[in-house]
Amino acid sequence: MAPSATNTKTVPIHLLCGSDEDAVKKAAVALAAKLAPDDAMNFETIDGRALTVDEAISSIGKVREAILTLPFFGGGKLVWWKAVNFLDESGVGRLSSVKEGLESFQPDLDKVDGTSVTLLISATGVHKGRAFSKVLLKLAQAKYFDLPDLRKTSEDEIIFQIERRMKEAGLRPGPGAAERFFQATGIDTAAWTQELEKLSLFAGGEGNVEITEREVNRIISGSREVLIWDFCHAVLSGEAKLALAQLSALLAQDESEVGILILLAGQVRLAALAGVLRENGMLKLSRGSFTSATVSPQGEAYLPRKKSGEPISTYSLGQAAQRSQHRPAKFWFLALAVIYRAQREMLTGESDKRRALEFVVLEIVAG
Repeated sequence: MAPSATNTKTVPIHLLCGSDEDAVKKAAVALAAKLAPDDAMNFETIDGRALTVDEAISSIGKVREAILTLPFFGGGKLVWWKAVNFLDESGVGRLSSVKEGLESFQPDLDKVDGTSVTLLISATGVHKGRAFSKVLLKLAQAKYFDLPDLRKTSEDEIIFQIERRMKEAGLRPGPGAAERFFQATGIDTAAWTQELEKLSLFAGGEGNVEITEREVNRIISGSREVLIWDFCHAVLSGEAKLALAQLSALLAQDESEVGILILLAGQVRLAALAGVLRENGMLKLSRGSFTSATVSPQGEAYLPRKKSGEPISTYSLGQAAQRSQHRPAKFWFLALAVIYRAQREMLTGESDKRRALEFVVLEIVAG
């Protein structure tokens, strides 16, 4: 929701909220700077973070006192209720005593006029069905910042968002760069901000500098997510030395052998499915700034389904297909049998877990 054309200083209450905490924080800092009165004594910040009922009630009391206390020397006052985490049904926000405390605060919202006092609220979320929230949303100019929902947004669209963020940071993503960035950070936009700052420093802070997949890997590699991706991809690609190196790195981080095997099984299942679809003309791979897979309408009938009944995203399928296409589908079904045998041996104690996992990798890679 875009801000209205009205001068922001005439709006009595500003509400910035959503699951994208990093975006909420950045927007709130920018708006607070814009609304800040000339006299720093007329700018008051109230911490809205609460882990207990007492902390929530105390925070409500402090913001009430702040908006009811007019500046001693006159002029407008800005109160920033910062990082409020109990306006929804998470944490202490679901408790009746906190809800009652908020409802008792409702009448005081009418006293915020945007001239003598302005209230800025930044929050992690707002439950729109609550009595307090209904009153707040009627009085406030609200703007929402939510993380991408993988149930509604495909991985491809998220990668496009990362590419846009990179360009805004003065970086020109080369082939595979945004995709690698996504594999390392997921949808954690706070991590996006931190890692983009690191990449910008690496690039020298100059505009429109190309950043390659290898450079992204060099700067932000090493996380658990990256190692798991690399390990599974190395196995599918048939790179024995790299796969064993990544496996050693995962085990050095105390990853479970059984857990690693389960993750590998998921990728091998995708490779087998991709092989069947490819061999029957139902799957097509295309390579732009990242690899994407197009599945025909007939092929979609074979895709696993989400709880909603919709087929899974083809992003992971495309990743597995790209790396496993040097082998026929039959090979990957046999690889699954190898994995299931090893899993049974691990769970029954018939073999050393690490050695069993290493033999799985070598047997699949050697083929």
